[in-house]
Amino acid sequence: RMEDLPEIPTIINNGKDNSNGTYLMTIMAGPIDSESESKQEDEEEDKKTQWSEIYVATFITFLCSVENNMISIGEWNYLQKMDPEVDNTFFALVTSITKGGHALFSLMFAYWSHRFRVSKLPLLVGRLTALAGCILYLLIEYVPTDRRYAMLFCYCLFGISFGNQPILRAFIARMSSNKSRVTAYALFSTATMFSIVIGPLGQLAFSSISYPGYEIFPGMKFHIFSAPVWIALITNIIAIAVVLIRFDDPWEREPRTIKKTSSTTSFSLEDIKSKWESIRSLPLPWLLVCVVLFEKAIANVTLASIFSVASPLMTDVFGFNAKETITIHAVAQLIVGLFALTISAAFILSSRTLLLFSLCISVTLYIVSYPWPVPTLSRPMLPRNDTVNTGCSPQRYPWCDYALAPNPWIWISVMIISMGFTFPTSSIGLDTLYSRVLGNVDQTLMQGAMVLVEDIILFFGPFYASQMFKAFSISALWTVNVFVVAIGLIVFMASFRRFKPY
Repeated sequence: RMEDLPEIPTIINNGKDNSNGTYLMTIMAGPIDSESESKQEDEEEDKKTQWSEIYVATFITFLCSVENNMISIGEWNYLQKMDPEVDNTFFALVTSITKGGHALFSLMFAYWSHRFRVSKLPLLVGRLTALAGCILYLLIEYVPTDRRYAMLFCYCLFGISFGNQPILRAFIARMSSNKSRVTAYALFSTATMFSIVIGPLGQLAFSSISYPGYEIFPGMKFHIFSAPVWIALITNIIAIAVVLIRFDDPWEREPRTIKKTSSTTSFSLEDIKSKWESIRSLPLPWLLVCVVLFEKAIANVTLASIFSVASPLMTDVFGFNAKETITIHAVAQLIVGLFALTISAAFILSSRTLLLFSLCISVTLYIVSYPWPVPTLSRPMLPRNDTVNTGCSPQRYPWCDYALAPNPWIWISVMIISMGFTFPTSSIGLDTLYSRVLGNVDQTLMQGAMVLVEDIILFFGPFYASQMFKAFSISALWTVNVFVVAIGLIVFMASFRRFKPY
């Protein structure tokens, strides 16, 4: 109402009413007040973000991620060293079961945290599981036969241990305001990317210590394959200490009456159904939630394929021996990490724009790295050399006599760009969009759903990729993948405007 508006003072000039001055003052008052209100709102938003807790969660994420990035570089070659009967199908099984355990326990950890209003204890259980996996991995040579199955069990423990990732993702969302969430998730992603840099550096530092290396304890050796596990063992101990001493469980701040009424010991079917109904009743834009989850699946198709065929491709198609394969993987991953770290730290574009750009780059890279029948882009398969265990074996791959191999250096470059650029951009973009679409709700279970979708692809993806590669060569795998990613691009472009408010 007009009578409620504040009176604007009159400017007096030489004892006279200066109406022009009053008008000018009225014009200027609005922008000044609006600007001060905007600054006040920004300050209030910043106060809602608890940066110190976000830094702690980011550091824990880094320590957890180092383990995976350390071990993954030489696992194919170590598997072959410990058990010569290992082939790329079993290697795909290792990857799939690891991700399957991760997917299952992501849901279990998420439900545990959400149901019982606790974050610290699930994090500790995850780290203790990883610690057990590292110790068993270092004792692998005590196993007399069929060591591949013992190593499979270790990888399963590693997958289970990282299942508490949704707790940290939900923690980041809870500790940040809507305005600062993009920066918070960029920091979260940067921790993972930084671990990608540390992993290959650790591997390269000990690349000169060939197997069997040095015996530290009877049956426990230090060599090119086990060195990353020793480092992962140390980072796990540090992570356990940080969680125990520094991690501030946000649920502990809740009044006891709220925790008591919102938590029971029931794990009945009715209890799970009621939780599902409560999630369905949330006022969320479910179409956009489904699009983000679909794009998360599409983004991981490339990762699953690269993880499954990269090592066999290096040895069986490109002809690199074990040491060369590990060195190339380590250097490539180091470049990937530096590339991804730079992108994560310099995150300035909107989430949806970055994700769209990432999908376009993925489609382009598949086309560039395809083994086209052009001399500089492809070459015939190398013959098998059983002495050094390299080259293409017709007994293992029926296409050795006629298929073309991609140029190894083009393929390696594409792998670096794909993992160094598209992985961090899609990861940050999807995480931020998803968190903003979910809004101000307890995101633990929904973040668990995001991890579940990722793990489903990383569970079935290796089987799909390894079987396609084994039966039809890299050409068929790349042809199918480019169409899958193109579908993801089309779906996201159709939904692009709907994401604008987020």
